[in-house]
Amino acid sequence: MPIRISETLKRLLIVYVVIFVFQQSLTQFLGFPFNAWFGLIPNAILGGKIWQLFTYSFLHADVMHLILNLLVLAFVGSDIEAVWGRRKMLLYYFYCATMAGLFYLFVQFLISNPLYLSIPMVGASGGIYGLLLAYGILFPDRQMFFMMLFPMRASQFIWILAGIEFLQAAFSSNQGGLGAIAHLSGMGAGFLFLWLQAKGFQLTRGASPKKKKSASHLRLVKDNPPEDDDRNGPKTWH
Repeated sequence: MPIRISETLKRLLIVYVVIFVFQQSLTQFLGFPFNAWFGLIPNAILGGKIWQLFTYSFLHADVMHLILNLLVLAFVGSDIEAVWGRRKMLLYYFYCATMAGLFYLFVQFLISNPLYLSIPMVGASGGIYGLLLAYGILFPDRQMFFMMLFPMRASQFIWILAGIEFLQAAFSSNQGGLGAIAHLSGMGAGFLFLWLQAKGFQLTRGASPKKKKSASHLRLVKDNPPEDDDRNGPKTWH
């Protein structure tokens, strides 16, 4: 079945591809230290390059890294936007990416490994893991494929994904473990966002300043459900 991608997601995907072309071209052909300026480097943050907390999520290490992230973004982003609207979806996505970067920095400074403090972190995974969490809550019964082979409910898929990242963060002694911490941080930031909303806090512009009656779970994230919640049938993610 065809994939429905909203105009917002199409533009965001194009931005990622264009930036990747600039990143690779300037680095390989002109020798410009693109990652050093726009990747997330703990020592650079201490040196005043605060913008890296936002720009790092637009960079990717290689073509496969880019493709995998954009595939997930394309599959889940449009459905979330259909429920939340463009503004809230983008706010949530970049909030998760930024919070993932902040917690990654906190852990890096806590460990204080001189080697790791100078290595740039790149990738949109923090924001994408936040979107995956929201997708599992909004569409818990949608079918997803784990390892492209095993069909399961979206809610189950998210728990397994979180478990894998936790094991990697806990038992990996290299930079990959720190990357897993950033992924989990994106999910954790997303959960905090949704929990606050479920408690009645308005996190998007234009909402009433009054606190709504609290809820006991996260059902309030489905504040603007579309007429057909399943969008003409279940979708799959590989």
